[in-house]
Amino acid sequence: MSAADPTSPPTRPLFPRLTAGRGAPSAEQVARHQKARLQGAMVEAVARHGYAETTLRELVTLAGVSKSTFYQHFENKQDCFLSTFDEIAAILRARVAESYRSSSGDDVRERFVAGLSVFLAMAVEEPAAATLGAVESLTLGAAGVEHRERSSEAFEEMVAQGLASSPSPRQLPPSTIKAVVAGIRGITYRRLRSGRQAELPGMVEELVDWALRYLEPDDEITLRAMAAAEEPAPPPPPLAADELPWDEPPDSTSSRRLLSQRERMARGTARLVVEGGYEALTIPAISNAAGVSNQTFYEHFDSKRDAFLAAFELSTAEALTFSVAALELRESRPEALGAGMRALLEHISRNEIFARLAFFELPSAGPAALDRADAILDSFTAFLEPAPGVEDIGTAPVAVREAIASGTWAVIQHEIHHGRRGELPALAPELIRLALASLDRA
Repeated sequence: MSAADPTSPPTRPLFPRLTAGRGAPSAEQVARHQKARLQGAMVEAVARHGYAETTLRELVTLAGVSKSTFYQHFENKQDCFLSTFDEIAAILRARVAESYRSSSGDDVRERFVAGLSVFLAMAVEEPAAATLGAVESLTLGAAGVEHRERSSEAFEEMVAQGLASSPSPRQLPPSTIKAVVAGIRGITYRRLRSGRQAELPGMVEELVDWALRYLEPDDEITLRAMAAAEEPAPPPPPLAADELPWDEPPDSTSSRRLLSQRERMARGTARLVVEGGYEALTIPAISNAAGVSNQTFYEHFDSKRDAFLAAFELSTAEALTFSVAALELRESRPEALGAGMRALLEHISRNEIFARLAFFELPSAGPAALDRADAILDSFTAFLEPAPGVEDIGTAPVAVREAIASGTWAVIQHEIHHGRRGELPALAPELIRLALASLDRA
C-alpha cells in the first residue's frame, strides 16, 4: 500500500507505553523500550509501503513517542532502518546457530538442513521483518552494503566450519562460501518480492545439495570453462568516430555534436549518481550536467528514475555487447561461458560508472529498478539453461540457478566495495566454477 491509499489502516501507536508510578521502570529500561518500539514501527511502516515512503512522522506515531525521543536514539530515518536491520539479523543468526548446533549427529548435511530450515522459515513466519532485511535493505544502495555483509559473516563462518568438517579434502575459497550464503539470501529476496515465500521451506534440501556439490572434484566441463576464464579477453575495439567514452563530460563540445539530448542527460545522470548517490540526484542537476533546460528534460523523461534507468540500460548494453562478443568467439559452450565471464569482469574492472550503477545504486531507484536488476540476473541464468544445438552443460532447479546468479553478483559487489575492482578478472575461473560445478550432468 502507498501512504496515499485511502484503504490504508490509520496510523496509530502499535505499542503500549510503560506505566509510571510505583515500581516504574528505570530510565535505561524506558530507553530500551522506546528504541524497540521505534524499530518495530520501522518494520511495520516498511511493510506497508517500503522504506522510501516511510516518514519520520509515521514512525514516531506508530511507536507512540515524540520526535525529540526519536532523535535521542537515532540520527535519522536511515539510522533507524539500519539499526532495525541489525537487530533482525542478530535474532536470525542466533536462531540459526542454535538449530545448527543442536542438530543431532555430526553429519554436515544434517546440520545444514537444520540451520537453513530455520533461516527460510523466518520468511514465512515473519515476512515483514524478512522483507525489511532481504528486500528493502537493497534500496539503500551503498549505505546498506556494510550492514548486509556484516550480517552474512556469521553465516559464512558457520558454512565454512561445516564444510571444513566434511570428509572432502577440498577447501572452498571464501568467495565461494560468500556466494552460497548470498545465493540463499537471493532466492529469499525473489520469493518475498513475489509473495511466494511459502515455497522456501520446500527448497531446503535442494539448496543444501547445491552447496555441498562444490566439495566434489571438478569434471571436464568445469575444468574447460575455468581454463578459458584464465585467458584475458580480446581487447575492446577502438571507439568509432561517432562514439564517446562514458567519462566524456555530457555538456562538452564533442558530446553536443555526437550525442542526442537524451543520451547526454542519461550520461549526466550516471555521472551524478556515481558522485553523490541516487538519493541526492535531482532533475535540475541532471539538466545542468547535460547543458539543457528542465523543460527539455521533461520532453524525454518523466522523472529522475526514468533518466537513471535509461543510463543503466545504455551502460548495461555496452557491458553485454563486450561479454557476448568474447563468448561468441568460442565454438564449444564451456569455453564460451568461461570467456564470457572473463570478459564481463574485465569490463567491470575498467568501467567505474557501470560498476557503481549496477552493483550499488540500481536498487535505490525503487521497484522498477529492482525489476530491472532481477531481469539482468535472469539473463545471466539463461546462459545456464539447456539450449538446442549446443553442448549440454547440465541442468539445475530454478532456485539453484537464481542462487548462482545472486551469489555471483554479491561476490562482485564485495570486491568492488573493498576497493578491488581492478582485480576482478582474476576471479573469473572461480566464478565460472560457481556457475557450472553444481549443475547436474547425470
